[in-house]
Amino acid sequence: MHKLIRNIGFFAVLLGLGLVSCDEDYPKSHIAPYDTELLSIKITNAGADGNTVVEGTIDEDNKIINFPRLDMTTNFSALNLDAKLSEGATLQNSVLDFSMDEETASKTLVLRIVNQKRYKEYFIRVRKRIPVFGADFEKPTVYDFSGDNIYPDYGSQLTRCASYDGEHVLIVSRKTAPHLLKVSDLKKEETKPMMLDLTGVTGGTFSYNMGALANGHVYIASLSGSQASPLKIYYWDTPTSKPEVIADIKVSDIPGAGNRHGDNISVNIDKNGNGFIFFGDNASTKFLRLTVSNHKSISEPKVLTSSADATMVTNVYRIEDTDQYVWAGVRLPVTLVDESLGSKYAMNKSNLETEAVAPRIFTFNEERYLIVCSAGQGSASKATPSLVVYNLTKGSTVAEAMQKFDEGDNHNPDYKFILGGSGNGAALAQTDYRIEKDENGKDAKLCIFGSRTDSGFVICEFPIKQEEED
Repeated sequence: MHKLIRNIGFFAVLLGLGLVSCDEDYPKSHIAPYDTELLSIKITNAGADGNTVVEGTIDEDNKIINFPRLDMTTNFSALNLDAKLSEGATLQNSVLDFSMDEETASKTLVLRIVNQKRYKEYFIRVRKRIPVFGADFEKPTVYDFSGDNIYPDYGSQLTRCASYDGEHVLIVSRKTAPHLLKVSDLKKEETKPMMLDLTGVTGGTFSYNMGALANGHVYIASLSGSQASPLKIYYWDTPTSKPEVIADIKVSDIPGAGNRHGDNISVNIDKNGNGFIFFGDNASTKFLRLTVSNHKSISEPKVLTSSADATMVTNVYRIEDTDQYVWAGVRLPVTLVDESLGSKYAMNKSNLETEAVAPRIFTFNEERYLIVCSAGQGSASKATPSLVVYNLTKGSTVAEAMQKFDEGDNHNPDYKFILGGSGNGAALAQTDYRIEKDENGKDAKLCIFGSRTDSGFVICEFPIKQEEED
């Protein structure tokens, strides 16, 4: 009996030693049978040649797999997956279809890992490396001469027109007379007026009321308060030149012309010095269109029918390098027209800023934009005077782009700067833009300008949009 007990004790000791040994030798990274662990994953056929390998990032907490953006030339309809898995596990599908239409940037599918009767699922997301275009409106540089920093000549409705060409701002002021400000000075918060020579500038209800800059030249027009009052246009070849009278029009000699022209001006002169100048009459019944050649030869006055919704706050601006124009007024929607104001498409004005005027359409870094300024015409106006940018890129033509914008569900602007100021009876507003190029001739910076009676003016600059890091 004693021998039996001793043998049992001996075997117990051996068993205890064995258990200690198994515990010490147990592998720390042991993967249990039928595990479905995803250790790594790759796409092996990215790129145009199908030979590019990209590694995925696994977010275990959220069960999401992300990949760096894939080249647009990749065959998204059949992406091959190569995964390192726990022993015995496989991908339920090692080829997935991530086909997307042109306007879709990413797609997410479910990836299942199976091992016998066990499985685990991840969301797997693939993104296109879509080239980025347009301006980065999240990074504006603003030179503000409105609101608390309003330029002194604005006030009491004495400055109703301003213009911008990237080098200068033209202030058509009844307070201190028309002058230029260098943009380089404004960027240093300095205002040093360069007064224009006004020799011979006389006549009209006001000798100077409206103006514009074009190709480095200065244009200023008088206000013809009646058909007996002359409508004159003056031209300065450079900021220091003496003015030349390039138009002296007795409005009564033009059959069908309005009674008062010069409350607004739309100068459309191309880089060769050719184009049109439009004047909408104060009663919003007629437009007077003048033909310009070689910058300062004025001819062929033509009367066009206006719209009662245009009001005196109206402009017609050519879309660069086209024969199309965009027209708007306080109650007139932004409308695509020809040179005779024949309508091609009128936007839904409820989709844009209230009282959107001074419209300009242009392309920057392969995106199409519309800029407007909200007028705030009349003391009862509910408009907030602002410079506003909308994206009209979708659409192969301007008309199609306008329609797509109207039919879309997003009418938010890409950018908005509030000029401020209350409603007034002469809320003339102007916009302009300039595109700076890099050393290779590619678009590098977008500069936009807005001005409004009694609100002041602003210059906003934006760099091109850059691709985000993965």
